[in-house]
Amino acid sequence: MPDSLSRRSTLTFYRRHPADGDVMAWLHERAMVAERSALGMDRKPLGLFIRDTGGVIQAGAVVWLYGPDAYIHVLWVDAPWRGQGLGAALLRAAENAAVAAGAGRLYLSTMGFQGPDYYPRYGFESQGVFADFTWGHDRHYFSKAPLSIAPALPLPAGLFLHRAEAPDPADIAAVENGLDAHWYLTIPDPYTELTVEAVDSGGIRVAAGLAVLDGAYLTLVDLAVVPLWRGKGLGRQVLGELERLGAEAGCRWATIMPMDYQCPDFFLHLGYARRMRVENYLLGQGRDWLRRAIGDASGDE
Repeated sequence: MPDSLSRRSTLTFYRRHPADGDVMAWLHERAMVAERSALGMDRKPLGLFIRDTGGVIQAGAVVWLYGPDAYIHVLWVDAPWRGQGLGAALLRAAENAAVAAGAGRLYLSTMGFQGPDYYPRYGFESQGVFADFTWGHDRHYFSKAPLSIAPALPLPAGLFLHRAEAPDPADIAAVENGLDAHWYLTIPDPYTELTVEAVDSGGIRVAAGLAVLDGAYLTLVDLAVVPLWRGKGLGRQVLGELERLGAEAGCRWATIMPMDYQCPDFFLHLGYARRMRVENYLLGQGRDWLRRAIGDASGDE
């Protein structure tokens, strides 16, 4: 899709699909600052990688540590090793690491086609299900508390667990790419990302947004407005441009999943409806799952 722009007052809006990498980095930096300010701490990533004798990752998990809470960002086992206890070993290692870091709760989420019935076997309880998260498949949210230390589970011969306090980005990517490959066994098309940025007359970026486009589903990832431009309706304009760009690409539904500090009321006032809420999702912060129709879906409600 070619780049496009539109002018409003002294601002220029740039719409990119595929997404602009520089805009994505700008948004991520601000998202981490906002998270640190709201939660009072930085997330600490921990890598748990099961490797073979050649050092190749055959399974892995990435855990984000937040003091009293911990979140399993991703967990993956390569197909030849499934059913041999690697997933259970990773869950045990994640729980042990969380306890060692002072956490009392462990969270994760998974899609309906990725075995949500697996986690209750290891003490995880459902926090909610977002129906039709994408492509007709539900997303399941789980937590486990209290946590406890237990002996590490044995691995098949020729495999060992590598714990990385500061995981290499390439190792994280290997696990994420493995999970993506499993995702595409069920989801027919790869997702894409799109960005919208607002630039003032001096060429300074003052607002931007990032969303994922997955078939008929648009999911907002980040939205940021610099302090001097807040309260002027700019966040609404950027969100509207993202929705329009998504609708032009065939999206029918827009989804947003804000924490309490990310102002869910802002989206509710714009016509989003609450589909799910967890009151204490992370460090006392609640989280909402919101959705509204865009594009051709408006006639379906």
